[in-house]
Amino acid sequence: MRKLKYFFCGRFFPFALIALGILTVGIVLAVRLPALLAPIAVLERIAAVLAALAAACGKSPSEYKLLRVVLILLIPWVGTAAALLLPDRTAGSEEECAASAPFPLSALAENLSSVGPCSLKTAEYFSVGSEMYPRLLEDLKGAKKSIYLEFYIIAEGIFWSDVLEILTEKARAGVDVRVIYDGFGCVLTLPPSFEKEMARRGVKAYCFRPLGFPSRNASRRDHRKIAAIDGEIAYTGGINLADEYIGEKIRFGHWKDTGIRVTGGAAAALALLFTRTWNAGNPSDVLCPPKPSGGNIPCAVISDDSGDRELRAGHQALLKLFAGAEKRLYVNTPYLAPDLPLLRALECAALSGADVRLMIPHIPDKKYPFLLTRSYAAELEKSGVKVREYTDGFLHAKSVVSDGIAFVSTYNLDFRSLFLQAECGVAVKQTALADKLAADFLTAWEGGTPLPARGRAHALFCRILRLTAPLL
Repeated sequence: MRKLKYFFCGRFFPFALIALGILTVGIVLAVRLPALLAPIAVLERIAAVLAALAAACGKSPSEYKLLRVVLILLIPWVGTAAALLLPDRTAGSEEECAASAPFPLSALAENLSSVGPCSLKTAEYFSVGSEMYPRLLEDLKGAKKSIYLEFYIIAEGIFWSDVLEILTEKARAGVDVRVIYDGFGCVLTLPPSFEKEMARRGVKAYCFRPLGFPSRNASRRDHRKIAAIDGEIAYTGGINLADEYIGEKIRFGHWKDTGIRVTGGAAAALALLFTRTWNAGNPSDVLCPPKPSGGNIPCAVISDDSGDRELRAGHQALLKLFAGAEKRLYVNTPYLAPDLPLLRALECAALSGADVRLMIPHIPDKKYPFLLTRSYAAELEKSGVKVREYTDGFLHAKSVVSDGIAFVSTYNLDFRSLFLQAECGVAVKQTALADKLAADFLTAWEGGTPLPARGRAHALFCRILRLTAPLL
């Protein structure tokens, strides 16, 4: 009886009546008016298209829009009615944010690292690729035991030529030199004979998932940037081995990127990530993991492989960093198309009183992701998140400052990076390093450009585009 009462008094009862009425009319028309079936089918298609567009233009998150569109496609007339009757769900409110509990950042090293808790001895931040370039070459020249490079993009040019010269010299001197490069990221930047050329120089090279058809895992790439030397020094961040990253080639204005150099436990952990990827692709040439190293600075090496896992370390780490910000939260990202939890975490941080700022590119490298990035940024701005665009060119940096924690990584704030690709980063709990990242962020912020005003038609178009955000 209680279930019947809930049914007749609830929201589902009017929908049931409408569905029954539509079904009755459909049966009557099918039996008595067969000549009208063709026009009715055309009318149904028109109504379904209009209903789908109305659902796509709403303010609900993409997950709810997708539910409406699926209903419309599967059961056209009834689904259209259901899509119009389903209540809207906005991206969160101030009351919801106030009820959420922040993550205890004091447990950073124990809770965020996917390779176990670690610490580091030193951490050095690079605000642009041209700062990291000579430092990396110096460390490569000093290698005594091993050089492991894992990069999404390696492109022929000045940067790679300088690195290759050192790799060749070190390999001939007996240093174990190995390179992992991505089959998609390097498809237009390296020749097909790359591995043979490396072997001739004494360097072992491995292509991560060469492009082929058909391939179920074609979209799951190795987006990491790792340079590990002797298991004691390591680099990561957004900087690839290509000339635009060090200012030797101009693409989309000034290329703003960031990197970090670590020693101690974090360096050994990044070398371990390389070892795992190498061993998975080269079972006949297995590498031994480096010996764990120490340090006295708390950190967490965050990583995800390209496998299909429900829980992703990078996504969880970003959620915790956003939720734990009490005073400041500064975020650099080239692409912004996050899922609902990350959007809400940013909004909640702003509504809770933290100084939340987001920097995105002003000059795009790809038009479609740029439209999505601006669309999500405009939504965050309405919730109190301050947004500016990097005026001088393309912002490729992927960094976060959350109070006294600095996170430099390869993670973009989009679906592909957060849920599909192999990624990595280092989160360091050190006020001095966080202050350095914050100062660099604020320097770029002062010269930044506010988000441009958007017309209603443009805003509606971008909302429709959001349905395809998981493809970014």
